[in-house]
Amino acid sequence: MSRTTYEILEIIYALKRQKKIIYGMGILFLASFIISYILMVLNISLVNNFGKIVLTQFSAYLNLKDITNMSQMDIFFTIVTHNLFTGMLIYLSNMFSILPITFNAFILAYVLYISNPLIFILLILPHGIIEIPALLLCSSAGIVLFTSIVYRLKGNKYLAHMQFMDSLRILLISTILFIFAGIIESFITFKIKTLL
Repeated sequence: MSRTTYEILEIIYALKRQKKIIYGMGILFLASFIISYILMVLNISLVNNFGKIVLTQFSAYLNLKDITNMSQMDIFFTIVTHNLFTGMLIYLSNMFSILPITFNAFILAYVLYISNPLIFILLILPHGIIEIPALLLCSSAGIVLFTSIVYRLKGNKYLAHMQFMDSLRILLISTILFIFAGIIESFITFKIKTLL
């Protein structure tokens, strides 16, 4: 068996070994999205005001980047750099990587709440179908990294090493997905946005 084949199999096994954590992150994201959306529909002012503040801050950040005057390659590099930097921060936040999951679900719910559902689907679905799993895997990798530290503190070097390697393998898949999502967002989503 070649080294490449071995590593590909280890990535698959890492995903299988950590499937409870990955599924848990998916359930957390979905629950956060649904609960946030319900609270917005119920017109809870605290929730809606927070969503408005966050979206305003994010819009100000985008205006600082002035992406409208960028080439598609510049937009691509900006998106991918931002996603990979964010992904690394999430990974290194260990057990706190659940916070970005709930926050991103909240923001997505707010954007759905204030926009036309069809436009939301057209602008989010093409890259979101890859970017959301990338985010879930990145957060899962952070939790697996945390379990590695716990095993190391307990003196179980074998399990600590296995968990650490699993976290890196899951992070690698997340990174690849973030890059693909960046390609779709910069070359497809932005074209859809200009058409709308």
